[in-house]
Amino acid sequence: MQRAYWSADFVEAHLVEAMLRANEVDAHVFDRNMVRQDWFQTLAFGGYRVMVADADVERAKALLEDYRAGRLALDETTTDRPACPRCRSEGVDDSAPRRLIFALILGGELVSFAIVMLVARIFEGALPFAVGIYIVGGLLVPIALSRFLKSRYRCTACRKRWRAVPAPHAEAAREVEAASHSANER
Repeated sequence: MQRAYWSADFVEAHLVEAMLRANEVDAHVFDRNMVRQDWFQTLAFGGYRVMVADADVERAKALLEDYRAGRLALDETTTDRPACPRCRSEGVDDSAPRRLIFALILGGELVSFAIVMLVARIFEGALPFAVGIYIVGGLLVPIALSRFLKSRYRCTACRKRWRAVPAPHAEAAREVEAASHSANER
């Protein structure tokens, strides 16, 4: 076996390995467990080496040249967003601003906590009441914002919101197998 590629990045090494395997090159990431044990010394260990069989070296070099040049990049029109189930429009927006919602929930918690501290400071003996306000505020804000978390996609044409159900692993594996068979027949 010969080294076809090396990387200091664990994920990149495995992506290159997967890309080579998808193109029928027998590739393996060597030293992945040893380097991960002491990742501060990744360069001292030589990084993650992607090794290929001697017979596949030339094919791997050609594929890696295409990889480095960007010729293996997906087309910009390729998307993993599903079509609208109502109108079959391709204009789908990923309307789940999760960071914004997290910030709003955190802000609601901070406001509720500030109100608790203010009420407890102003009115002596009102701590149980203030804690009740905090609990209600801590529950109502996330519940009020949960409607934004229910739907991941929104159609720009008909405004329908929905959450795409992920395909089970076995179904996804069958799709990949069928795609690789159809690619081999060409």
